[in-house]
Amino acid sequence: MMVDVVTATVILVLSVILFNQTRNYNYLSAVFPRFVLGLLMILSVILMIRAILSFRKREPTESRFIPLKDLFYVALTIVLSFFWVYVMDWVLGFLLGSIVFGIVIFAILAGRNLKLREFLLFSLGYSGIVFIFWYSLGKLLRVPLPRGLF
Repeated sequence: MMVDVVTATVILVLSVILFNQTRNYNYLSAVFPRFVLGLLMILSVILMIRAILSFRKREPTESRFIPLKDLFYVALTIVLSFFWVYVMDWVLGFLLGSIVFGIVIFAILAGRNLKLREFLLFSLGYSGIVFIFWYSLGKLLRVPLPRGLF
């Protein structure tokens, strides 16, 4: 409710300030940032309107607390993300490190009701996406990516 209004206001103000900063860019350099900032402004106004309307209706509020189990998964994901950056940079490299990280996170978050077929399909699909990303950035655009030992 009130948190949404404050959040939307902060995002709107920052978006307007940053949009104003794009005046110093040439036209082609400013297209993408202006598009993203314009979209951010529109979405923050929508969030503000929804929050004000729900505040006027005095709808019962649901609990905003994160259950302890979900908080554990968030913390685990953050820790594994830092570990992924370290392992990707020094040991496995971008391609292998990203594939391993994505599959491990998926297996942890999917839990016990994960079937082998779903796991294999996700693993293949995710590996393909990471490979395409690695190839297009590393090989075609020549962006330097972490190499690692492997």
